[in-house]
Amino acid sequence: MEAGLPENVASLIDQLAAGVLLAVAVSAIVRPIRALLLFSAAWMVAVSFAIWTNPGSTVDDLAPIAHAVRVAAPLGLIFLLPRSGEKLTLGIARTSIALWILLLGAAATFVAHGLEALQHYGRFVDLIIGSAKTWLGWNVSQSNAENLLTAIGIHDLLLAALLLLRRWRWVAGWMALWGFITAFSRVTSTGGADWHQSLIRIANGGVPLALFLAWWQLVRPVPTLFKK
Repeated sequence: MEAGLPENVASLIDQLAAGVLLAVAVSAIVRPIRALLLFSAAWMVAVSFAIWTNPGSTVDDLAPIAHAVRVAAPLGLIFLLPRSGEKLTLGIARTSIALWILLLGAAATFVAHGLEALQHYGRFVDLIIGSAKTWLGWNVSQSNAENLLTAIGIHDLLLAALLLLRRWRWVAGWMALWGFITAFSRVTSTGGADWHQSLIRIANGGVPLALFLAWWQLVRPVPTLFKK
């Protein structure tokens, strides 16, 4: 609306982007292509910028860092892809860049989610109440859900700080598990119909998992990448 685009043009752009993103998904599994991965990262940046400039809630000003893992995942893979005629690269320089991209992306997203939790974002409150009711049969009050969100917010900010300052593998591993749990909470809260909402957020756990696996398998034999 701010750009003056007609609704049918905006809808067409959205549909074209959807088609390309489906191609990115297939390509990433079968044969990753840098141009498609770069489009995916650029589209996520555009989406976060659109949310930031057209806020619909009090936490939308955090969109650029909340979406960081969705940008970092394809960018990190770009640096790990082999050049023509090469095998999958394990070169220190390019691998180190990829890991830093993933690290900064994971930390940024956890900072954003931590700040959202500390603000008692209404959607997060609903996720806690809905998941507790569906899976445990508990009736959690709004005040208790907000108190839990305060603890979760501190937890997320602490994890982001530890990841940046210490780069411990176990921190990345816990962030991966927590990221998958929070992504899956869209299903546990409202049911299987919202499976796509969980899939959209799979990078919340996938990016820290990539860091954990990289540090576990690669860093010990190549200590110059990271200290831990």
